Amino acid sequence: MLLAGMALGYAAGVVRRRAEAVPATVNGSRLGCLVGKPMTVTTDDGVHLAVDVDEHPDPEFAVIFAHGWVMNRHCWHIQREALAGRATLVFYDQRGHGASSAGPIDDCTIDRLGDDLAAVIEQAVPEGVPVVLVGHSMGGMSIMAFAARHPELLASRVRGVALLSTSPGELSRHTFGLPWPVGRLAAFVTPIVFEGLLAQAAWIDRSVALKTRTHLPVARYIAFGGGARPDHVRFVSDVAAATPTEVMVGFFRGLCVHDKLTALDALRSIETLVMVGENDRVTPPAHSRRIAETLPGARFMIVPGAGHMIGFERPDLVNDALNDFLDRIAHSAVSGLRRYA
Repeated sequence: MLLAGMALGYAAGVVRRRAEAVPATVNGSRLGCLVGKPMTVTTDDGVHLAVDVDEHPDPEFAVIFAHGWVMNRHCWHIQREALAGRATLVFYDQRGHGASSAGPIDDCTIDRLGDDLAAVIEQAVPEGVPVVLVGHSMGGMSIMAFAARHPELLASRVRGVALLSTSPGELSRHTFGLPWPVGRLAAFVTPIVFEGLLAQAAWIDRSVALKTRTHLPVARYIAFGGGARPDHVRFVSDVAAATPTEVMVGFFRGLCVHDKLTALDALRSIETLVMVGENDRVTPPAHSRRIAETLPGARFMIVPGAGHMIGFERPDLVNDALNDFLDRIAHSAVSGLRRYA
C-alpha cells in the first residue's frame, strides 16, 4: 500500500551517521555548519545531549530551540542566522538524534523529552537569565511535556513559548493527507509497518544505497508543501536519514500516545506564539487551532501554502514572526518592571 511503501522508504533511509557530514549550500551558507560554544548536557538518566550556544554579551533572555522528530539542531539554521545577536541562542539535539546519545528505546517518550528540556534550561542557561522556548513539531510537544512535568521551573524561568507545526495529541488517527479510504487505513497500517521495520533495524541502518533511492521522495511528500526548494528537501531528507531506526520507531510510538492538551493550561499566563503551515500533512492546522483555542491569548498564524517545515519553506515570514514575538516579550518585561518600580 502507499502508506506502507512510504514508511518503508522513510525508514530505509535511516543510516547511523552524523548529519553534519552532508551539509547543503543555500544562499552561500552551508546548512548544518554553524557552530557556537559546544556544551554537553547530561540528563538524570545519563544521556548526553549535544548543545550549541550562541552567546550574547548582555542577554535579555536565552532562546532555546527544540527540533522535531528525526531532525537535529541544524534544522534551525535559517532562524539561527536571522536571530544572530538578538539574544543568547541555545540549540540542542534531542536524545537519539544528531550527536546526542539515545538511551533505551523504552525511554523514547515525549515525557522524557520534557525532562531533557528541563535539564537543558538548568545546565545551559545561567541562573537569572529568563528563557524563551521555541519548538517545532516534536519539539513543541517536548515543551508541553516540560510544562506539565516541571511547572515550578516553567513559572520561574520561562517568559515565552513558540509552538511551530505541532500537536497537543490525537496523532494516532493521522491520515498524512491521504484521501479516503486510504487515509482511514493509514492509522491502522502505519504502526504495524514501523514495528516490522524495527525488527529489521540492523539491516536498514546498513542500507545506504536503498536510502539514496527511496528516502528523498518520501521526505518531499511528508515534510513540505508545494514549491519547496530541492536543496531544502535534500537537507531535511539527509538529516532524517541520520536517525537510527530504533530511535525513529521509539519516538513514533511516543507520538502516537502523546496527549498534552491539558498541559497547555500552564501556558495561559505566558506569551505564546502558535504557527502552522496551511498544507501541513504531519501536524495539520486543526492541531494548532486546538492549541490556540485552549490558549485564547496566543498569537495564531497559518502560513499560506507551506507544509510541515515552515522554517525552510517560508523563512522570512517565520523569522519576522519570531522577531516580533521576542520584541513583545522584551516589551512585556519592561512594562512589568515599570509597574513594580
